[in-house]
Amino acid sequence: MSEAGAALDSEVARWVSKGYAVEARTESQAILVRKRRIGLFWNVVLSVITSGIWLIVIAYRLINRKADRVVLTLVNGRVQRS
Repeated sequence: MSEAGAALDSEVARWVSKGYAVEARTESQAILVRKRRIGLFWNVVLSVITSGIWLIVIAYRLINRKADRVVLTLVNGRVQRS
């Protein structure tokens, strides 16, 4: 394995340790994805206060969760993030 490939592997491992998952990978590029978290505490509090009506909002958020994507590209032996 080349030094540049090892640099990309190292960077991918760093992002995976932050909670990202590898969506796609080639020799010179990796696409990582992580779904956004939904805060538990305030959602439970609002559900209790509104007698469960807030559960509609929680269900909508769970269905339409957004994902954070990071693209790591190997350019001239260096890893660039976009």
